Amino acid sequence: MSDYKFSVNLGGMIDILSNHLYSTPKVFLRELLQNGVDAVSMRKELQQGFSDPQVNVTVRDRESLTFTDNGSGLTEEEIHKFISVIGESSKRGAGGSFIGRFGIGLLSCFIVTDEIILRSRSVKTPDLVHEWHGFSDGSYRVSRIDCEMDIGTEIFIKCCPGHEELFTAGEVLKCLRYYGLAIPYPVFVGSGGGIKLMANAELLENDGTREGMLRAGKAVFGTDTDHLDCFRLESGKGYFSGIAYILPYTVSAAVKNRHRIYLKNMLLTEDGSSLLPEWAFFMQCYINTDILRPTASREDFYKDEALSEAREELTECISDYLEQTALRHPELLQKIVRLHGVALRSVAAENDKLFDIFMPYFDFETSLGGLTGAQLRNYEGSLVYTPDIDIFRQLRPVFAEQGELLINVGYVHEKALVEKLGALDSREVTALDENMVEGMLNDPSDPSAFEKMLKAFSAALEEEGCRVQLKSFSPPQLATLYSISRDGMIKKDIEHSLSESPELFTDMLKAFEEEYKEVSGAVLYLNTENELIKKLSCEESEEKLRTYGLILYVQALISGSFPVGARELNIMNDNLIDLLMY
Repeated sequence: MSDYKFSVNLGGMIDILSNHLYSTPKVFLRELLQNGVDAVSMRKELQQGFSDPQVNVTVRDRESLTFTDNGSGLTEEEIHKFISVIGESSKRGAGGSFIGRFGIGLLSCFIVTDEIILRSRSVKTPDLVHEWHGFSDGSYRVSRIDCEMDIGTEIFIKCCPGHEELFTAGEVLKCLRYYGLAIPYPVFVGSGGGIKLMANAELLENDGTREGMLRAGKAVFGTDTDHLDCFRLESGKGYFSGIAYILPYTVSAAVKNRHRIYLKNMLLTEDGSSLLPEWAFFMQCYINTDILRPTASREDFYKDEALSEAREELTECISDYLEQTALRHPELLQKIVRLHGVALRSVAAENDKLFDIFMPYFDFETSLGGLTGAQLRNYEGSLVYTPDIDIFRQLRPVFAEQGELLINVGYVHEKALVEKLGALDSREVTALDENMVEGMLNDPSDPSAFEKMLKAFSAALEEEGCRVQLKSFSPPQLATLYSISRDGMIKKDIEHSLSESPELFTDMLKAFEEEYKEVSGAVLYLNTENELIKKLSCEESEEKLRTYGLILYVQALISGSFPVGARELNIMNDNLIDLLMY
């Protein structure tokens, strides 16, 4: 039996890297930067007194680039072992200051080039310079060369056709600023002997104050305006450190924000879903970790117990900030709720801790006007709610006149919040039912006294698709109450659309209208306990009664917050003029 060694098809390996492992060809810049930074970190550990670490990139526009670091360099043995053997890495098993682990980083350059030239002078063998020349067909050669070169490594690559846009100073600077903004060493980019720009200057200049952190936030996320607020993220177990920023604009809870999550100061991912709680959608976070394990592509974290513990700690950090803000800066929390309130309702409805933090700042529409969650919690009476916005509009005047509370929970998540309030506070929270409504509207004791008025009102409102009924209800100060079913609202919308739409849609709308032909539509209840209604029942003139009926109809629409268009306003204006003429 014979033993054989695996051979690797480099072309197939490059295809895997470019089409399956890495999300963009730009990652070759990240991999080169990682190698340079790791080499600098290694030299700092090997050589005491090393005090000028840096990485330099020189770009020849749309043709080539040279990556140079003054790190530890490579010996000939290390070149054979770590550069030419796929899967081998000089960082595996080393201390915690190195980024790379998988030994495939340099191969990513073959995504954009056919050959790589690497020259290196090692701190271990400073008298020797070695050159590694690798080709995309899988062949390479290593030789000693005579050249003037400081300790460190220089990597030269020429551009393959189709990738010229990546070989410009502007694009290289942009990419290195994106990937390496948090690197604690200077990273310079130059072109043709011109001025070199530092890719990570902004973050290096952060002085640790709130203003400094806000400035750093602009640099990290590339924004023109300050975030609403920021606070530090620190792990007690050493999993992470960073800064969380409150977004100054409204976002959806379903939108994934672009975070900046770094592994050993090198960008790993913008997707914080594996590390941050789902409800932190109103934040952007800058996070650095030295402990969590990356996946092979270095574009996410390996899911393990450490990641779960880090996620729990981050959740606690953010929750503690919100609790402290509620206590010390309630006006700031109010701003946060004003910007992100709709989405925050969804998370507060599911999370008891967030409910306690945010509920006092949510606004609710009620029969007693707009009330906050804090006012609802302090309300001593019973909490009655309806999820039907139309029913709320109809009954709001009745509840308001009686000083009773009716809460409109017809908007998203509001029903869940009110019910959660009842459960957490052991309060009685009741959904409005038909018995409550029927108990408010009674038949009049003497309907015959209002017959003439009822007939005139009915004739006046027939064209508006509104029936008129006599009822007795409290408070007596309320003259009318307008009610319309959901089908009735649809019927009115169709009629309005028919009057406004072009002929192209007329046949279609008429077909819809036919479906709702038998719908009774709306009802205007006349309160026989009301003094105005009693006086109008004594009016003899049918013409005047029709005028009064139309005015009361539009008034009922307005008081019930129903849609009032030009037609209804014209009815009100015309009949008020008639009333003045009388």
